[in-house]
Amino acid sequence: MSVRLRSLLRIAASALTCSVSFGQSIAIGAIGGVRATDDLTGGAATSVSGRYVVGPELDIGLPFHFGIEVDALYRRQAYNTFFSNNDYNGTSQERANSWEFPMLLKYRLPFPLLKPFVEAGYAPRVIYGTIHSVANGITQSTDWPTSQGLVIGGGVQFGIGRLRLAPSVRYTYWNNRAITVIFPDGPQSQSSQNQADFLLGITWKLH
Repeated sequence: MSVRLRSLLRIAASALTCSVSFGQSIAIGAIGGVRATDDLTGGAATSVSGRYVVGPELDIGLPFHFGIEVDALYRRQAYNTFFSNNDYNGTSQERANSWEFPMLLKYRLPFPLLKPFVEAGYAPRVIYGTIHSVANGITQSTDWPTSQGLVIGGGVQFGIGRLRLAPSVRYTYWNNRAITVIFPDGPQSQSSQNQADFLLGITWKLH
């Protein structure tokens, strides 16, 4: 586990400890779904990333229909490249793990059965993995720059007893392009700063 990832986990744990102490209810479970947008733009690389996203979820109820949600979302990221001109000829492959940690403030409308909600917050992201270059036969481990995301979304929550289901749509704008692929005198690709996901949270209310 990288130093940056450990630091983010410690910050999230501290924030959760404070939130739990003031919470009226706590629910834990899992959240997952699919990415609706492309993760790369440009012509230098072809994305072969998985579109799925999955991870644990913690939902804390607060007074006045507010709440806090914290997730740890995992994605498998990958791309292939090939380019050839008079000066350069080669291919490379990237395989990486992406972790996002959305920390969201939620507001649920006080309806009896279905509870529509809106959410907004902040999400740091860390990416680490390997790049293998066929042209020179080198495989190297790489850490990409940490990204900071602004998150907005909405959905509806319903359930039976302590079981809660919450389908939602979530949009994240990343402050930088974590991945940049540039060939000499050729095309380039960059990771997209706009990300949309369709998600389903499944949690169990503890109290």
